[in-house]
Amino acid sequence: MSQKKKVIFYLIDGARPDVLNKLLDQDELPSIKENLVSQGSFVKGTTCLPSTTGPAYLPFLTGASPGDHHITGIRWFDKEEYFKGRWGRNAMRSYCGYEAKYFNDDMNPNYPSLFELYPEGYNIYNMVTKGVKEENDLTKEGKSKLYFDAHFKQIHHPVDEKGHERLLEAVEKDFDFIYAVFPSIDWDSHYFHYEDEKTIEAYRIVDRSLEAVVNKLKKQGDYENTLIVMASDHGLTSTHTHLDVGKFFKKNKYRVLEYPTIWTLFPKVAVFISGNSFASVSFLDHKTAYFQKELMEKHGTVLTKFVNESAIDFIAFRKNESALTVLNQEGEAEISFNNNLLGYKSITANPLGLNDHDTTLNFQEAFDFTYESEYPDSLYQIKQLFDSKRSGDIIVSANVGYDLRDFWEIPEHKGSHGSLHREHIHIPILLNKKGLDKPVRSTEVFKIIKDYLDS
Repeated sequence: MSQKKKVIFYLIDGARPDVLNKLLDQDELPSIKENLVSQGSFVKGTTCLPSTTGPAYLPFLTGASPGDHHITGIRWFDKEEYFKGRWGRNAMRSYCGYEAKYFNDDMNPNYPSLFELYPEGYNIYNMVTKGVKEENDLTKEGKSKLYFDAHFKQIHHPVDEKGHERLLEAVEKDFDFIYAVFPSIDWDSHYFHYEDEKTIEAYRIVDRSLEAVVNKLKKQGDYENTLIVMASDHGLTSTHTHLDVGKFFKKNKYRVLEYPTIWTLFPKVAVFISGNSFASVSFLDHKTAYFQKELMEKHGTVLTKFVNESAIDFIAFRKNESALTVLNQEGEAEISFNNNLLGYKSITANPLGLNDHDTTLNFQEAFDFTYESEYPDSLYQIKQLFDSKRSGDIIVSANVGYDLRDFWEIPEHKGSHGSLHREHIHIPILLNKKGLDKPVRSTEVFKIIKDYLDS
């Protein structure tokens, strides 16, 4: 019997905590209910901004936010690098294609991944493979064909079923850490509905996988020394209307640089979408990041028109060196920051729906202050994103029911995520051991895993 500490991480992409709870109440997920909820821990935590696959894996795997890694979306634009040379490798990125191979190199080396910290790490479908030995990347072969069929033929479940087979193989190894992505909940939610029968079956696939893994661990004598973590990287909401941000700016006489039409001549604005309910926008008449006064002088007319679109919940941008502005159609509020302290006050409106706070808050206090609001962890999440030069001049969060991409989204998305709304930010976090008894950020899951492996 091995006494080595081990961790298995189930990333159930796109799972909503309310849907998970409903299925648990209906006894649809007996293994999750017995092994994680009854015998372990289950909280509703928070993911990061943007709440989208890829960037939202980073907190789990490195303990750092997207802004810390300068990976500010599934697509990002770097104004500084762009003006050094438009076709430089680091001027812009889309991880939704061949540039996904750059994700590992783009990560900040100051925040090593769990795979780098623990050499016997195994990977299943996860795009973040920094530190994974080639022979331990168990789904590298055959992934392209499975993902092609999943995307264009909408045949999703074979991906999870094949991933489960590889997971069982990994459990037989002398592993430190296994990170297994089950993507079908997200895919079925995007193309059908987050409570469609196909989506519910994807939850059941995860439950059956957990049952088999627990049984194998017990048979091997490894269950007691294995921490099983299950979490989602984001929530998701149904989409009824698309506002294409690129088209909006084109209609307002801006030449637009966006994926896949990155060859546009003499662009005036760069539009980069993530999860389809989040966008970053950079104006190309200014070589450095805009602050509010000059931004509104130059582009205030179009931005006022933009925030009055029904699809737009709010936008945010830099007010000055120590404050950010959050703006919606009602008016603006200010997020101030000084080292690791945050403040919030209404100026002409209250876009985040928070009470003014007379004193500044540390990061934990800011989490508690915003957790039950419409925008959980909003102060910290907006700030961490603007810590990176790749955040753009403005960031955009869509209203529920809308997303920000249309023509180039093939097939059409009927569900979206990426925004700061609570239905995208709240995520389920489950463990097979007691001890997690309050909500946490996804960055804290990294610490839980590391503390367990180091104990």
